[in-house]
Amino acid sequence: MSDALLSIEDVARRLGIRPSTVRSGVKRRVIPAVVLWAGRRRSLVRFEAEAIEKLIRERRSGGPASTQS
Repeated sequence: MSDALLSIEDVARRLGIRPSTVRSGVKRRVIPAVVLWAGRRRSLVRFEAEAIEKLIRERRSGGPASTQS
């Protein structure tokens, strides 16, 4: 297991979605993220690779679904 953190772009490529969709998922708390720095206009957000892999496994197996509004 690697301790390296993934960027928004890394996660977007892994999930096959746009970076803006990743940001939206973080904001809605559907995609687990680590906020390293929170600013007024921008935040520095990274992702643990294992948490993203777990999210993928759960969705494939019909695990917890995303929250719908």
